[in-house]
Amino acid sequence: MNNANSASTGILYVVATPLGNLRDISQRAIEVLKEVDLVVAEDTRRTRQLLSYLRIHVQTESYHGDSSSAKLQWIIAQLLAGRSAALLSDSGTPAVSDPGAELVQQAVNNGIQVVPIPGPSAVTAAFSVAGITASGFVFAGYPPRKTSEKRRFLEQVAAHSSPVVLYEAPHRVAETLQQLADICPERRIVIARELTKLHEQIQYGSAAELAETIAGKEPQGEFTVVLNPAPQPSPSHQVSNEDIKEAVIAMLEAGLSRRDTARIIELLTGLSRNEAYELVQKPDVGETKLPGATEASN
Repeated sequence: MNNANSASTGILYVVATPLGNLRDISQRAIEVLKEVDLVVAEDTRRTRQLLSYLRIHVQTESYHGDSSSAKLQWIIAQLLAGRSAALLSDSGTPAVSDPGAELVQQAVNNGIQVVPIPGPSAVTAAFSVAGITASGFVFAGYPPRKTSEKRRFLEQVAAHSSPVVLYEAPHRVAETLQQLADICPERRIVIARELTKLHEQIQYGSAAELAETIAGKEPQGEFTVVLNPAPQPSPSHQVSNEDIKEAVIAMLEAGLSRRDTARIIELLTGLSRNEAYELVQKPDVGETKLPGATEASN
């Protein structure tokens, strides 16, 4: 429950903006940007280009990963004083693997109402064209920068039973793809860059194929990488006592000796030699409880 008193404090709007194609801006986002007192942006230069395109004139302030605590507190003070603000990232949805998340958390902690204005997102855009049939996916953000930490991170990502979406910077994407090729060379992945822009590129293939494609190049633009889920072992077939008894009878009727039949049952079920031999002697009784076997259902 949000206890913010919007009558005495401003509202922080978290506004999704175009990934590249400015026509993807929503009508609601435009209305909010026209009405707020302040726009807080990761890169004010890029944001001013968007505002200029929309013919909106509003005060802009930078807030990014290197911003000081004093800047954060100044923005919160503006909101507490009753001024409304829009939080924007460089592109897409703010506060998703983005320093804006700290501002949102501080606003919530101070009882300031936070309102999402949904729109473009590189995560959902890339996943929508990955062609993966799944009920959900995991968003892993950016891999760690240190090679050893990145390796452990990617090993965990590659072992996940759900599809995984992650971001990567252009100067690190070749190394990341090579590590994925080392960990899971045959895994199908999708890499998307410059989404919605003039040089948009979406590539499909195995980790090994795409690592080779990128190797030695100097790619431009932020990358979104989608990994298919790790192959899961097939569930072992649950065998009932009745199944085993029917198999014993079938082997005996086929002409196998009791000794050979008992040996096969011993190997397949984990029963001791004596237990398997007893079962073969009296397959119609079958009181022996088989390891891992289920009771036959009616």
